[in-house]
Amino acid sequence: MILYSEGATKAQEDEANGIIHALTVAYPGYPWAVRVYDGGFFIRNLEYPHNWGMNFKYKSFGYSASAMQREIILKAGEWLERAHLKRGRNNGDEIEILEGAPAKYQPKKPALILNPTEQQPNPNAKILMP
Repeated sequence: MILYSEGATKAQEDEANGIIHALTVAYPGYPWAVRVYDGGFFIRNLEYPHNWGMNFKYKSFGYSASAMQREIILKAGEWLERAHLKRGRNNGDEIEILEGAPAKYQPKKPALILNPTEQQPNPNAKILMP
């Protein structure tokens, strides 16, 4: 599992590590990234191939650490549900679609390639003789 935290100062790095800790306690096994900046922080799930996640502003929490932790856990759970992943421990499901993201940012699915030797003959086909 990959966890990534970033901040421009030691205090921001410590804050990012605290957010990572809250996420891994609530949703163990998921790869999270947290970047703390002046005035807020950004959280994303590293299994999603694009830079989509949740942006938080500190002013929305007031000065309550418990309100901030509750909001982080709630929003991260909502993000998991939008990605059709279960809340709680990661069970290994892959993200196939993220509700609310434009089509061009959806995970790419491998193209289905049919091997001509594996195609089944059509029993209703008529054979024409020259």
